[in-house]
Amino acid sequence: MQKPNLGLNRRLKSTRRRVAGSALLRRLRSGTLGQGMVEYSLILMLVALVVLVIFILVGHRVSDLYSNIDNGFASTG
Repeated sequence: MQKPNLGLNRRLKSTRRRVAGSALLRRLRSGTLGQGMVEYSLILMLVALVVLVIFILVGHRVSDLYSNIDNGFASTG
């Protein structure tokens, strides 16, 4: 029975790690990795801004509605 060539397996694993590491470095240098995060953060900021504007525009109406409901309960109780 022949022993497997462990040195060859180690060299292959090491080569795969180097290839994966160099690909990651290329992506970091090109800026594509950070670009996606910036796009997601801009979308999140836009959604937060829209929600804030909706609260500002509609907030007083909701407050009036809850006041009317509270006054209704107070007058019947």
